[in-house]
Parts: sequence; structure tokens; C-alpha cells
Amino acid sequence: MTNISTLAFVLSVNIHENGVMTLTKIIGTLFLSVMAVSCSTQTTISALTTIDRSVVNHDISADQPKQSLKEIPIDALYDLLVGDIALNRSQFNLALEKYTHQADATGDIEVIKLAYGIAQYLRDDAVLLKMAQKWVEVSPQDLAGHQAALEAYVVNNNVFGALDHGSWIYQRYDDIDALIFIGSVKVLDSKQMQRLHVKIDNLALTGDKESGKALLAAIFYEQSKQLLKSEVKIREYLALKPSDQRGILLLSQLLHQQKKYNAAIRLLEDALENHPSDRKLRLQYARFLATVSASLAIAQLELLRSSDPADQEVNFLLALLNLSQGQLATAKEFFLEAATARNLSANAHYHLGTIEEQQNNINQAIVHYSSVRFGKNYTIAASKLSRLLAKHRSVKEARQYLQQRRILQPNKAVSLFQVESNLLLSIAQPSEALMILSSGLEKFPANPDLLYERSLVAGQQDDFVLAENDLRTLLSQDNKNAAVLNALGYTISVHSDRQEEAYELIMKAYKINPNSPAIIDSLGWVLFKLGQPEAALGHLQKAYKMMADPEIAAHLGEVNWVMGNVKSAMQVWSEALEQRPKHKTIISTMERLGAFEDVK
Repeated sequence: MTNISTLAFVLSVNIHENGVMTLTKIIGTLFLSVMAVSCSTQTTISALTTIDRSVVNHDISADQPKQSLKEIPIDALYDLLVGDIALNRSQFNLALEKYTHQADATGDIEVIKLAYGIAQYLRDDAVLLKMAQKWVEVSPQDLAGHQAALEAYVVNNNVFGALDHGSWIYQRYDDIDALIFIGSVKVLDSKQMQRLHVKIDNLALTGDKESGKALLAAIFYEQSKQLLKSEVKIREYLALKPSDQRGILLLSQLLHQQKKYNAAIRLLEDALENHPSDRKLRLQYARFLATVSASLAIAQLELLRSSDPADQEVNFLLALLNLSQGQLATAKEFFLEAATARNLSANAHYHLGTIEEQQNNINQAIVHYSSVRFGKNYTIAASKLSRLLAKHRSVKEARQYLQQRRILQPNKAVSLFQVESNLLLSIAQPSEALMILSSGLEKFPANPDLLYERSLVAGQQDDFVLAENDLRTLLSQDNKNAAVLNALGYTISVHSDRQEEAYELIMKAYKINPNSPAIIDSLGWVLFKLGQPEAALGHLQKAYKMMADPEIAAHLGEVNWVMGNVKSAMQVWSEALEQRPKHKTIISTMERLGAFEDVK
């Protein structure tokens, strides 16, 4: 949440004798580039592409024609004053309500802009779109209004609305980025995609801007994984604009996705001969080279670094490549530099933590892991940190850390409950793990992740009733969840004599996901429990071939043993125990069957 200094609003009015007030000026300067990052971030076509789909940032007060004095009824002033006071008190929802109401009532462009900006900050997508539409309605030739509408339609995943405004901007202002940004919308429906391509073909673009149709079509074909069609379209675009960076980048991406690695690299090499200082081309080239030769990729990144040592994206990639080559000292230096960039900080600190832990610098590792406060590595960093604290300091301190983080970051609370549960399981405190998951469910009733986790722990604790209840609650939320169907069926099979019911549940899971080794294992096991060892054996062999898991090995070995295939059983168990020498399920199975005595 921002403070008042990030929002400056000025309201001045002139009072007339007839009881009507004139709104002279409502200026809104919203420094939202950080707060509204999800609305104005750069988006890429895929994990590797570097095509710039930058959202147009809106300075909602800049470069706008001055509005003529607009008379506003005195009763409208009340809403505006309440909105202004609410803003100064950081009561943004109330402010949005008042400004939106007056934007509709007065049609005043400055009020509309303010309402749009507040909606953007609050990420109220519905109001954002409504105010953008109002903006264009009131000022149909205003570039900023169409930029706002483009952004609003993209945020609301409305590709046809985005297309209208993106093409309007492109045609009049030659802003290809506005056209490309439309590709940020994810079109999942095949019929909608067909309609979209028809509309792209019929766009009213003239002159050399006709080429934009091919580029946009290529982007959406790539999105729907129609790579050959996308390649045809992007080559059509490049035939008209052979030096266009975006086209070259997309074509290289398409070639790479089709596993035409050498062709993709050659394309970028040729482009760099003509544009040796193009950062995006060289960055893409380095990324593709990394799949072939880390040293060649490092050389390209070093070229980029020589021209801009403060390019933290380059430093981060150099760190990753050096880490992959075992150059820990060099990797550490680059990660430390990259950590100064906010968008890279969390990942950089995570890798620094792993390096320090690997080098047994426990205190430094703890510092770095504790600096990971967001991002994809947040949960694993919290897990690693808690285990280090438990091992090198105390379990109490580890748990206190996780509990404190849940208070400070309530949006991460569910995953942190799971981390604490797993920590307790790792130190053989399953009853405590069960309690912490139950505490989590008190705060987040019916949370699927916590329910599933608790069902597993309850099963390990032989609390069959709790495990079954949790799994049935999950099924009531989603009765086609294959993992839950399988877990419930397996739990019933292991803990009761209701084998027919277990079989039905597992078969439902199998029909939904027939290629899951866990489900195939469960199917084999329940068939064995139903007295069909021959049918069971085939499924268990298939599951073990797909995933050499010790639990599957225990089942496969037991079925072989019961069928008299003692040698096969011992071979499976021995192989599994080589990987996991103290695996409880295998050892308990062998003890129950007397396999150790047979060996003697």
C-alpha cells in the first residue's frame, strides 16, 4: 500500500451566484509504475522470446489538452470532496466509488482519468474497463484514452476490444508495440481464435501498416501452438520489413520451438552482423547458445556486459551460467550484483543461499534465504531456511520464523503452514505436523492444499477417519480430481476391507489420467487386494518402469513374492534399497513376508 506522497490531487472551485460551482481543475498525478506493475509490465511471447509487448504507461495528466471550465452542480461537489478526503486518508475504495459515480454523472475528462488511475492501482478490472470506455466516449480522438482502453481490455482478457484500440493506435501513430500488446490476451477457445484471425485479416490498416496484420496473426498462431502457420505469417511480415527486430526475434523463437536450433542460431547471427549493438538480439542469441555451449553463451553475455556493466538481467544470466559450470565464486559475484535489481533480487538471493549452504557457510545462507520474500523460489527458500535453523540453532527458532512470516505475509500463510508441517515430519514429529495443518485449516477452512496435506499425514498416523473425511471434502469441491480420487481409493484399500469401493475410485482416477505412475500403482495394488495378482503384476511393472519409486517397488516385490517369483521380488527390493537403504515401506514389507529370513 502506498502512502499519501504517491498521490497528489488538487481541487479548486469557483463559486457562482447561481449556486453552481465550476470545476477549474482536477489534476491526478499517480506514480503507479511500481504499484500497478501487473497492469504495465512487459510481457513475452514465451519463456525464451524477447519480443517487447510493453504496456503503454499512462501519465494521466501529461500531454492532454486543457479542459474548458465545466459547470458542475453543487450536489456533485460533495462526492468530489469526499473522494479527495478519502484519497488523503488512503481510503481508495471509497475514493473510487465517489469518483466513478461523478465520472458517469458529469462526463468530466479529469474525473474519468482519476477514477481510471485509482481503479488501476486497486486492480479493479471491471471499473478500469468502464472508465476506459467512458474516456474514449468523451474524448474519442485522445491517444491516451485509447491507450487506457487497450490496457483495460487486455487486463480483462477481451481480445476483440483490445484489437479495436490497439489497431487504432497503430494506424494513427505507427506504434507497433500497441499492436503487439494485444497478443498478451490469452485466447483459449478455438472458435474464438478462428473469429480473431478473421477480424485480423479484415483490419482497416492502410499503406505499409498492412504488414502489422501478419505480425499479429503470427503472434496468435504461436500462442495456439500452430507453429508452422505462425512461421509462414512471420516470414510474410519479414519479407516486408526484413530488418525488424521483433520479427526476427519471433521467427528465431518459432524455429527454436520446432527444434530447428541451428537455424534459429544462424538467423540471429546474420541479424547481429547487421545490428551488432542490438541488445535484444544478442540476448536471445546468448540464450539459444546456452543450450549448445555455456562458454559461447557466456562470451556473448560478456559482450553485453562490457557495454553496460549495470545490466542486471545480463549479470543474472552470467551468474546462472557460471553456476552451471561450477564457477561458484564468479557466480556469487554476479548474483550479488543482480540482487540489487528488485525484480531479480529474490531469485538472486535464493541462489546465493544455495551457494553458501553448499560451502557450509550456514549463517550467510540463512541471511540470503531470509531475503527471499516473493517469487517462485519463496516456498523452497522458506523450507531450506527453516531446516537450517532447526539443525544449526533450534526447532523452536525455525518454527518461530515461519509463524512470524505468516503474520507478516498472510498471502503466503498456506504455503508456510505446509512448510512447517514438512519440517516437523522431517524431524519425526508427525503429531505436531498434524496439529499445525489443523491450525491452518482453522484459518483457511476447506483450503484444498491444506486438506490434501493433512489427509496424507493423517494416513501416516493411521487416522483413517480424518484422512477419508478430508479427501471426501476435496472431492466435494472437485469430483474429477484424479489425484484426490486416487488418494481416497488407495487410502480405503489400505485401511479397510472396502476393496470394491476403492477399485471404483481408482478406476475413475485412471480414466481421467491413465499415464500417472502413482495411479497405475494404486490400480495394481487394489487388483492384488481383490485377489487378481496376475492383472496386478502388469500394472505394477508398468508403473515401476515409468517411475522407480520405492513405494511402487514395495508393491511390485510383494506381488512377485506371493506369485512365487522370489528372485524377481528380491531383485526389485534390492535395487530400491540401494537408492533408499532405510525405506520403511520396503523393509516392513520384507519383514512381514519373511524375506530377510529367506535370504539367510
